[in-house]
Amino acid sequence: MIQDIISLVLLLGSVNLPPHFTDEQREISTEIIKQANILSEDPYLLMAIAYTETRIRRDQTSYTGDIGIFQINYRFWGPRWGYKSRKQFRKDMDDPVHGTVAAVMVLREMKLYKTCKGHHIAACYNGGPAWGRSKNIDKIRSYASKVRKFKKRFENNHPKWRSSTK
Repeated sequence: MIQDIISLVLLLGSVNLPPHFTDEQREISTEIIKQANILSEDPYLLMAIAYTETRIRRDQTSYTGDIGIFQINYRFWGPRWGYKSRKQFRKDMDDPVHGTVAAVMVLREMKLYKTCKGHHIAACYNGGPAWGRSKNIDKIRSYASKVRKFKKRFENNHPKWRSSTK
């Protein structure tokens, strides 16, 4: 446990981020990477999703009602997670820790479906487990392609994001 904490501190001290990131993006990204490693999730996938969804920024809402850094849908997830207030949901989804945990919960649920295995996980995050039958399949495929592109770019340019304690 102590070794995990020391490794995480060393990881965070050495996190290098894209030079064009704003202070807000740097703050949020550092927390996403930290939480991903704590939760034993892929920091590159989470960063790629957040970058694709909002360019890693707070106070974002889509026309479909998706909210926060990771664009979590309030109408679907809010009630399932016990939220009674859109305002509280928005506050939590704009918080990098809560937002990352929420995105991980969505990803873990999606991974339960056969249609969400492997490189299809981004399509499922965007369109749900029935994404392959969606009328928006072209948009979903484009989204998944962008996530894969950013994930690969982050993996190539920032190899220290993944904790060595995994």
